[in-house]
This record gives sequence, structure tokens and C-alpha cells, in this order.
Amino acid sequence: MKLSPRPVRAVLAAATSAALAMMAFAGPAHAEFERGPEARQAGSSSLAPCGFFRYSVRESQFAAYNHCGPTTVRVHVDVRGGGSTNDYHLCVSPGRTQLPGAGPNYLNAYYIDGAGCRSGDRTGHTPH
Repeated sequence: MKLSPRPVRAVLAAATSAALAMMAFAGPAHAEFERGPEARQAGSSSLAPCGFFRYSVRESQFAAYNHCGPTTVRVHVDVRGGGSTNDYHLCVSPGRTQLPGAGPNYLNAYYIDGAGCRSGDRTGHTPH
């Protein structure tokens, strides 16, 4: 059985067009991340780093904490200005937790303890 060259050309043209379209739109398909001092790179399955990170969406900047462990934990959140009086402790669940407000207001967030705390609980800064 002999194939007509016409369908083969159509398939090749479609594949070439798709490849060119993908190259034309190359670049990250996710928000840009800026890792904080306590952040470490997550496994290859996650786009967000473990720990504190900042990211931008268009002109807006945000901050978040990505907890890569299996339980809830308490993190210390360093807030810009006011010394430690503005800082607080937050219980986070596994996965990404958005910090409220603008990203530039946050200096860092890091694990302190509290495995098994109630997710979302927020307390004022205490020495640790």
C-alpha cells in the first residue's frame, strides 16, 4: 500500500507549526521567585522553594512560606520596621502559605518549632 505524500506533508506542517509556537512563547510560565536567606531549593516536583520566598505577579510583590514537611509547624515571621515588636509566630500547614500584605514588608520567615500546632494560629513574638 502506497501512502499519498499529501497527508504526510500536512502532519509535518502541523508538527513544525506547533514546535515554532512553543519556541515563540518560551520563558517561565510561573511567577518569578526571590529566595530568602532561610530558603532551600525544594525537590524537582515543586516550583516554589522550601521556606520563605518572595515573588512577583506583574508589578505586585508578595511573600510566602512553603512548608515542605508532612505536619504543621510554627514559623517566626520577621516584619520590616519596629524591631521585633512587629514580628510574629504563625502556624503553617504543609504547602504554600501566603503572608498578608506586600512582599517588601517581610524580611524573612523561618521554622522555630510547633509540629502539630493548629494551622493559622498567630501569636506575638516571644523569645525562642
